[in-house]
Amino acid sequence: MTCLGKYGLRVAAAAGLVPALPAPGADFSGSLALTSDYVFRGISQTKGNAAPQLGAKVAFGSGFYGAAWASAVDYGDAVGSDAEVDLVAGWNRTLARRWNLDINLTRFTYPGTRAPLDLDYNEVIAALTLDQRWWAMLGWSENALGSGGRGVYAEVGAKFPLSDTFRIETVAANYDLDGYDDNYRRAQVSAIYTIGRADLRASAHWTSDGAKRLFPGVAGSRVEAAAAWNF
Repeated sequence: MTCLGKYGLRVAAAAGLVPALPAPGADFSGSLALTSDYVFRGISQTKGNAAPQLGAKVAFGSGFYGAAWASAVDYGDAVGSDAEVDLVAGWNRTLARRWNLDINLTRFTYPGTRAPLDLDYNEVIAALTLDQRWWAMLGWSENALGSGGRGVYAEVGAKFPLSDTFRIETVAANYDLDGYDDNYRRAQVSAIYTIGRADLRASAHWTSDGAKRLFPGVAGSRVEAAAAWNF
């Protein structure tokens, strides 16, 4: 829902998703993380505060997979919800050895949101990756960010391995939000160091003035750090 942003998907999780008995041909994976600031598409979801995050995924030989991901959020007492839970159903396949295609439907949910607010929404996401290094992603929703309007998110990114354990990732994106009658651009640069099953990440985020108009106080330039254990 990353990690190619949320795509590599920031994609995401709740405990108890994984069945007690493994299905034939199924591959289970997950992650447990702590971030200093949960930033989604350039916007802080925790007002600059730390957040624990948990993810789980089951993938099948056919290419189909299901995933879930959960994080703490802070939208204020008026909203009520202090958690985001994303549920994902998708299909992933390597094409002609060098290309990978991932198509999924992600359901963003916010348990505990106070009525009459409804922040839940669906997004169809497609990502095409070349040589596991270069990618382009497109997300489309009829109710982006629970705004009631269409949203189109377009992202390109690149990964630059500097060694077997250290890499740099870059992202540039545009988010067109009809429900807010505006759009904004974002960029991100991350340094990731891998130690065994653990990833240590430091990211710098930048957003255009459009994001500051739409989301005052939680957009703009910021730095966040995260540690994740993958299993």
